[in-house]
Amino acid sequence: MGRPAVILVMCGSSIATSNLAAVKLENEAKRRKVKVVTKKGKIADINMLVESMHPDVIVATAQTGVREDVRVFSGVPLISTVGQEKLYDDIFAYIAELGLGQ
Repeated sequence: MGRPAVILVMCGSSIATSNLAAVKLENEAKRRKVKVVTKKGKIADINMLVESMHPDVIVATAQTGVREDVRVFSGVPLISTVGQEKLYDDIFAYIAELGLGQ
């Protein structure tokens, strides 16, 4: 039995959009029966948060840039709903590739 996937959900202020995106990801994970732990933070704090939280995935609703150490997904579809299902498929397929969340 694998451990839950840690998803760091980030936005500009860590107040509104990261909370909305995290709730949507948690609900979709439950629907797909995938274990996840969501954590939230500000884009400005990304380096510190990655170092302290060791996320498996980052979902960002604002521009973060490419990282070599953690896969970053654009969370904009979680806010706009355009492309949301594809984003879910991509995130949960990646988590399955990592062997997490079972």
